[in-house]
Amino acid sequence: MKQALNNRIFQISILFLVFLELLSIFAWGLPEFNTIAFFVIVVLTLILSLKKLSYGIYIAVAELVIGSHGYLFALNLNAGELLMSVRMGIFGAVMLAWLVNVLRQGGFGRYYIKLKDFEFFRYYIYLAIVLLWGFVWGVIRGNNFGNLFLDFNNWLFFLYLLPLIGVYKEKSFWRDLVPVVSAALFWLIAKTLILLYIFSHQFIWALPEVYQWVRDTRVGEITAFSNNFYRIFIQSQIYCLLGFFGVLPLFLTDRKKRKWLGYLLVGCLVVVIISFSRSFWLGLVGGALVYAFLVIFYFKLNFKRIAQQIGILTVVVCVCAGLIFVVINLPPKISGESLGSLLAKRTTQIEAAGNSRINMLKPLGEGITKHPVIGSGFGTTVTYRSVDPRILTTTAGASGEYTTYAFEWAYLDLILKVGLFGLFVYLLLIFKILQKLWSNVRFPVFLGMLSAVLCLLVVNVFTPYLNHPLGIGVMLIISVFVSQDYG
Repeated sequence: MKQALNNRIFQISILFLVFLELLSIFAWGLPEFNTIAFFVIVVLTLILSLKKLSYGIYIAVAELVIGSHGYLFALNLNAGELLMSVRMGIFGAVMLAWLVNVLRQGGFGRYYIKLKDFEFFRYYIYLAIVLLWGFVWGVIRGNNFGNLFLDFNNWLFFLYLLPLIGVYKEKSFWRDLVPVVSAALFWLIAKTLILLYIFSHQFIWALPEVYQWVRDTRVGEITAFSNNFYRIFIQSQIYCLLGFFGVLPLFLTDRKKRKWLGYLLVGCLVVVIISFSRSFWLGLVGGALVYAFLVIFYFKLNFKRIAQQIGILTVVVCVCAGLIFVVINLPPKISGESLGSLLAKRTTQIEAAGNSRINMLKPLGEGITKHPVIGSGFGTTVTYRSVDPRILTTTAGASGEYTTYAFEWAYLDLILKVGLFGLFVYLLLIFKILQKLWSNVRFPVFLGMLSAVLCLLVVNVFTPYLNHPLGIGVMLIISVFVSQDYG
């Protein structure tokens, strides 16, 4: 019965997500319909959240997995100069439903007891104080308020902790969340492969519109690499990377579910390869090293068991390579460089984005030295020389001189805004979560989460995920999950 229910939730979720994506393409072409769809989604989220708070959280999580920056739908404000993403709308709806739910159940006094019982509550309070300081200090220093708000806005995602604490002890919450997340991951995998197929086969009837939709909704980036091979990078593909490590221990230990776990494992790895993100690849290596270390030195598997796991993973990698080859070449066959040569080039070449990232380092360092301990507040800008062709065309004399408050070097970005003390507080929270994962690492699900979090910490060096809802969402879900009593 429970399995049938989970299957039903999975099927409904994936159908809803596919419909949502198709609706987004339609809404992209019709601004008036986009507005209508935005309000329908937000109001529906509010109604469902009022009925059961968990429903709103499921919607928020599913949108996070497929939506990258959250602009699959957006509300035009101020004559089109300002956009409110559907992610912000969903956030508002869930938080309003949470507030109503708290008032229904005895008010904030009773809810505060739940907060105090939450294992990591005080560390989240420390982080909240640091983030509030970064906001106030930015205002005091006169940082541009538009930049300040947009910079600080991402961190408001941590407020989802409040509704999560209200539901995380319910077994049904986790039972139903798993098929929702699985459906979102399967659709993200399918979407990546569909986009690769469309562009590698040069479907002229679809290319301009699909490319523009991907760019305008900030779903991701599509870049021609060599001949007809295209890089399909979607920011929320980070969940495929983390999902790979989350699923890996379960796949190797749970024989009953190995078939479906295998599909998910292969799909996640295929997406990580297709993304052609060096940050993802470094995270993959980092997570794999952690996993291998634990398997060899903590679990002390014998040589036969280790050889079996290596053999299974070798098969998984071969299946991934074969799947990518089929998508790119059949039908019809398209000539081009081999995937192996493209991967080798990607690992060694430093193109415009890489050079721009390196050019950030010196100006960032100089900015940090002004207030290294307490930071310079959110909205602090730094000017550096970009070699990104899109930026070069917008600067005077194609100088590439670019001023921004957002930086790829996530840890340095955090030090610039809230100082070394702020970075310490955030890492302290993450360390406490890792401690809890380590204490339960004997369970496959905790081993997967531990590898995934350490992988995310590696990726965050070069790509800001822990400063963004995509990474913040991961830390929130894991922190409330591990706070349950597992004996």
